[in-house]
Amino acid sequence: MTRYGGECYAMAMLAAGKIDVCVEFALQPYDIVALIPLIELAGGVVTTPDGGRPEQGGQVIASGCPRLHSQILSILN
Repeated sequence: MTRYGGECYAMAMLAAGKIDVCVEFALQPYDIVALIPLIELAGGVVTTPDGGRPEQGGQVIASGCPRLHSQILSILN
């Protein structure tokens, strides 16, 4: 499924295990900061495309598991 918009909803669906990956290109810090612990506590990973911490917003990639996340970063980089 590909959707435009709905950052918070998509990240919540990821944390709930309903979708596998979210790629966002222009998040503000307030769009992502509160969602990071929810996703990480659910077993997911949230980073920037270069693997850095996403708290500053911008381009953010979130995935449901570390293995998938590393594959996504590999493809995008």
